[in-house]
Amino acid sequence: MIILLNYDIYGQGQPLLFLHGFLEDSSIWSEVWPEFKKKGFKVITVDLPCHGESRFTGDKCEMTYMAEQVYNILQIFKVEKPIIVGHSLGGYVGLELLKLIDSKLILLHSNFWEDPPEKKRDRDRVINIVRSGTELFIREAIPGLFAEGNRTKCQPDIDRLIRDALRIPAEEVAAATAGMRDRKAHYKTMESGNVSLIHGENDPIIPTDVLEKELKKLKHAPAVVTLSNCGHMSIWENRDGLIKAIEQLV
Repeated sequence: MIILLNYDIYGQGQPLLFLHGFLEDSSIWSEVWPEFKKKGFKVITVDLPCHGESRFTGDKCEMTYMAEQVYNILQIFKVEKPIIVGHSLGGYVGLELLKLIDSKLILLHSNFWEDPPEKKRDRDRVINIVRSGTELFIREAIPGLFAEGNRTKCQPDIDRLIRDALRIPAEEVAAATAGMRDRKAHYKTMESGNVSLIHGENDPIIPTDVLEKELKKLKHAPAVVTLSNCGHMSIWENRDGLIKAIEQLV
């Protein structure tokens, strides 16, 4: 079995797998995972395909493919029953991982429904834009993930995220976007009892009213922790609240 992803493993104990979001990499967890290593978890961080040091060749990087590559790492190191924390795109990958391994998943600023038609069209526009160059898209997209009131205080973090995202090859940004566009809904998985959510009350990507509408479609709603003063990026907007929420759900 060949490992195609960049990864790190820290500590011993209950496995806790952190999966980053779109245009990010495993370094986003650098001020989160040490708190859990100290609490006796074996922490695993991964650069997903098309991100960080993990490369991909192709037109569409599907969520199933990303999940299979992460699963390979878990198999090689005989990781059983991990707890997965998936931020945004990482949550989509986590939902696919639940099909492959007995685990629990925390969706962090992520969702479980398929992109509606207008969102799919937005993804297509992004693909066309970034194939000509990623800089304009990245410089506009990343600040828009933060709640408006947090952008000034988080500006150094926004600048770093932009700098790191600009290193991703344009074709890989397009491939990951296509993979997100074509992912499937996971309503049944959400009713399994193995999934919980952490939501930002001011999330501009997943508005609270949209999340509540989708949750009402489930027969058995999962646990939801809502973080105050937070958009889509609690790792920087409300890190202490995020760590406490993860501790509550693991």
